[in-house]
Amino acid sequence: MLEAGFLKQIYDSLAGFPVLQAALGALIVIAGLKLMFKADKAKDAAAAPAAPAGATLAAPDGALHLQGAVAFTDMTREMRDILRECVELQRRIAECVRIMREEARKQTEILERIEREQDVQGRSRHP
Repeated sequence: MLEAGFLKQIYDSLAGFPVLQAALGALIVIAGLKLMFKADKAKDAAAAPAAPAGATLAAPDGALHLQGAVAFTDMTREMRDILRECVELQRRIAECVRIMREEARKQTEILERIEREQDVQGRSRHP
């Protein structure tokens, strides 16, 4: 492997050429990303469950890569259904809150009428 000092000397020798420095930096970043994606693919392939013995015979070779897409589509549909249920429940909750607010206003109005009536009766009793 190359030593870090050697790479630093090469990079320092390009100090007068900022465009080359930028290109070299971009190549290093791209190479690093490519290695990361390869490692992720290898990790995903290793973590994937083994297919049943008969499944590889029934499915053509090209269909095996679709399993991930089908699972993703199924999960997306489930999430959409759950979100629809959540929206419906929120709508019901909002309706309940609206009804509770109206009832609280009615009760407040009733209590205010009772207090006014008591005030009027209290004044009429005491001259």
